[in-house]
Amino acid sequence: MRPAAPDGAERSSERVRVLHIGPDVDGRGGMAAVVRNLLASPLSERHRLSFVATYSTASPVLRLLVFALGSARLVRWCLGTGARVVHVHTAIRGSWYRKALCTVLAKALRRPVVLHLHSGEGDIRAFERRIGRVTRALLGAGFARADRVLAVSEASARELERVFGLPSVTVVPNAAPPLPAKSRLNGADPHAVGVLYLGGFANRAKGADVLLAALPAVLERCPRLTITLAGPGEPPAAAQALLDSPAVHWAGYLDGGAKDAALHGAQMFVMPSRSEGLPVALLEAMAHGRAIVAARTGGIPEVVSEGEDAVLVAPEDPAALAGALVELALDAERRRRLGAAARARAERLNGDEVVDRLDATYRELAFPSRAGAEGP
Repeated sequence: MRPAAPDGAERSSERVRVLHIGPDVDGRGGMAAVVRNLLASPLSERHRLSFVATYSTASPVLRLLVFALGSARLVRWCLGTGARVVHVHTAIRGSWYRKALCTVLAKALRRPVVLHLHSGEGDIRAFERRIGRVTRALLGAGFARADRVLAVSEASARELERVFGLPSVTVVPNAAPPLPAKSRLNGADPHAVGVLYLGGFANRAKGADVLLAALPAVLERCPRLTITLAGPGEPPAAAQALLDSPAVHWAGYLDGGAKDAALHGAQMFVMPSRSEGLPVALLEAMAHGRAIVAARTGGIPEVVSEGEDAVLVAPEDPAALAGALVELALDAERRRRLGAAARARAERLNGDEVVDRLDATYRELAFPSRAGAEGP
């Protein structure tokens, strides 16, 4: 263990100015929620956090304007005085290009950069197939300029290292949102159970088709089960027969209070994804203490464990998914136990696994000479 530096106590209380760069935090999407959670986390008490948006879901012209204005604000912020660190958040597709430019710009202005990639390993592989060798080399050169590259799961970290030849990608999971007040599971009848799905139909990676294929068998064995489907995109025509059932409800996109109400009213949460980084919806369900059935993909099995705080099944296996949902729907005590464990896991996740790791990273980059002075 390293001995404390003479000025350790003073340094630990010194606040670093940290600029988070990402999509509009008032917009939709998991990455916006991640940044929103970080800005409201205990990091805001330890450091001086600021935010600049470089993307908006508005028209293409407005997106270009938002990126231009965001880049100008980044330059102005980097020219300020004092210890400063730029924390860049990115996903895939256009986000990679924008954030590679932001990374290069911040480094040109001599500011340390944390590049935080939120994509799942499947999405990374899919996007790799769409880009050429030159594009991959240019993106890799931009990413390599960062002082620290972070991923939200081991699977994503290994893919980033493979695709771009990055020497070392550090895993820092997403933080769970603030834990709501504990609520009792609704319904005394153990068979009258509500299941919530938040992945929508816009992104095939969310596995909505797998869930739709599993539901007939689930409803046959648990006729009093209710399922709420929500998220971006619209259900396909093939799902109409299920939606005509009184047991299945399509809620559309839920945000803010509507999503909290849906989580509060459900007893189970299902995530049948093909590919994930570390999904915010999963973390929200954990924070609400819901019994979770999820596919064993991406960062999901890195934060929840089979039989301990979740039920995990193979991705793209409707039969396995249906079996897990039925077993959990018929076992009220197991739902209670898994939900309590998931909530406790969410609480631990927000401490040393996220906030303390980012705190240490900011200080190491802001005060490199002091870090070296500690020595072994």
